Amino acid sequence: MRILMDGSDADVFRNLNDYLPLDGVTTNPSILAKGKGTAEEQVLQIANLLDKQQTLHVQVVSTKYEQMVEEAKRIIEAVSRNVFIKIPVSPDGLKAVRSLKGESINTTVTGVYTTMQAVMAAKAGAAYVAPYINRIDLTHSDSEIVINQIVQAYQTYGFSTKVLAASFKNTRQVIGVMEAGVEEVTLSTDILKNLIHHKETEMSIEAFTEDFTSRFENRNEMFLK
Repeated sequence: MRILMDGSDADVFRNLNDYLPLDGVTTNPSILAKGKGTAEEQVLQIANLLDKQQTLHVQVVSTKYEQMVEEAKRIIEAVSRNVFIKIPVSPDGLKAVRSLKGESINTTVTGVYTTMQAVMAAKAGAAYVAPYINRIDLTHSDSEIVINQIVQAYQTYGFSTKVLAASFKNTRQVIGVMEAGVEEVTLSTDILKNLIHHKETEMSIEAFTEDFTSRFENRNEMFLK
């Protein structure tokens, strides 16, 4: 499974990327609106930190077909690297996805709440779809059912579109989409940090250190020179 950071703070990404094997970054207009600097500055700072294997997903702000296509091309030109253009699932959005696919521009259809939205996005030529896991649950639907239906439909009909699950509230939901066979997830910084932290683990580490130093005259390293 590939794990991406959902955010736009370059410093936060740099710190997390030092110890977490992150696979890229996703942004959206709401995230950029809360960030430091202009939207363009935030995106370019992140883009400059990514290696060739890490992916970047940047969302258009426009809602009309022609403007979406034009904005997508401006993003591609400005970023100067492989970038997936996030397009909301809508009539104009799917039209833009089909047009951009014809020009070999990769898209990620976002704002997905239903199985059929995901299927139509795949048929339109999206490289990724981004179902909103927690938000699906908040609408009184069952995200577990929806995500399993999407994965099954893609397998059954041979779609090459990948699932990039988004909008998580906790790590339990992340495990749920892993069990469904989702290829990628994008997570907030808080959830990313919680992926490896556990109170019992921290207590075990402290106990190991205390046991060793109490026996070996307060040495805190093994094989000292």
